[in-house]
Amino acid sequence: MVTTCEIKFDNNPNGTYLSGQMITGKVILNLSEKKKVRSVYLKIEGYAKCSWTVTKGRGNGRRSITYKGREDYLNQVTYLLGTESGPNLDLAAGITTYSFACMLPESLPSSFEGKYGHIRYSCKAVLDRPLKTDKEFRLPFSVIKSEDLNAIPSLTIPTKSEIVRHFYCCCFKSKPFYMSAAIPFSGYVPGQKVDLTIFMNNQSNVGVEGTKVTLERSTQYISQNPRKKIRSELLAVKEVYGPGMIKSGSGEVKVSLEIPPLAPTNVNYSRVITTCYQLRVVAKVSGAHKNPYLNIPIKIGTNPLLASLPTPHYNTLFDASFSSQPSAPPIQDLPPPSYEEAMQIVPEMAGDDANISVFNPRYPVWNFSSPMPTAPISPANSPIKVPLN
Repeated sequence: MVTTCEIKFDNNPNGTYLSGQMITGKVILNLSEKKKVRSVYLKIEGYAKCSWTVTKGRGNGRRSITYKGREDYLNQVTYLLGTESGPNLDLAAGITTYSFACMLPESLPSSFEGKYGHIRYSCKAVLDRPLKTDKEFRLPFSVIKSEDLNAIPSLTIPTKSEIVRHFYCCCFKSKPFYMSAAIPFSGYVPGQKVDLTIFMNNQSNVGVEGTKVTLERSTQYISQNPRKKIRSELLAVKEVYGPGMIKSGSGEVKVSLEIPPLAPTNVNYSRVITTCYQLRVVAKVSGAHKNPYLNIPIKIGTNPLLASLPTPHYNTLFDASFSSQPSAPPIQDLPPPSYEEAMQIVPEMAGDDANISVFNPRYPVWNFSSPMPTAPISPANSPIKVPLN
């Protein structure tokens, strides 16, 4: 007695939607023989969930506490055949197709996968069978909360961070080591390059073997039970390396880091999971000294800053009214974004998602075809380029 079910989205093979869009699709049910059911329904759901366990004490006093949090965003049930409490019906053998539609709320947070939690969306077709276990068929999809970086004027202002360090050997203090890092904007989209200018004035007697720039994702998981508790996760998403600086030398290093497929910054749309991003610039020094570092926060959105694009350009990039695959009108040398799977490590789904093995959300990635600046180094004293291990 074979039963198969296929859920298909209309004109959206990747199953990627913007919050506020309309989802339309079909449920294709194939039965090898007649089957008795109470109903056939489709459930479209979305939620955030987090969980982790903390162990305290020793020996007989050792105990474990599991912290959990959950927030539901979407729970729409559409009866394709029958009703929840109606009479039993005979479902004929063969192929039957049902259509469905669902308007996604504007406030939905973006899909997300992390070590201690996730934000997930899925369509689930259910055969409600009397006196038998229900048959369920699930299809996950990605939701992206549109984040227009142009709505935050402060993101167009150049950002700079700096640090001054002294190195110690026994009781002796070195002359200062100064490092600064600057970026032209603080708002970016996946596919765009962050161009950093790193300036070092190394008046110390300690050489800088190299520099490393890391894009870090900081996530907070917020539990509700047994009480509110916050667990943080810091993930190094991508790293690039640059030259160092000789003793008593100074100069500039220019490094570019391309933003990979990532969920937009989320600090306002979920009470269970929040995410933000920063760039960490590290100077790898010789010897046993602690490496100086500095951080620059950045915001990742879905619509690139117009100020960062070659002119002329269009004023409208994303339009959430599209009913199929999200798209945007082309701009100068910049086609609409593609939708690519996130490159993070995605854990195996468990619990109520056990019938989905692994799911990588898809995020918009822009193709910036304009050539980016090269990475020259200021004259003065030329830095020594040494790879970091």
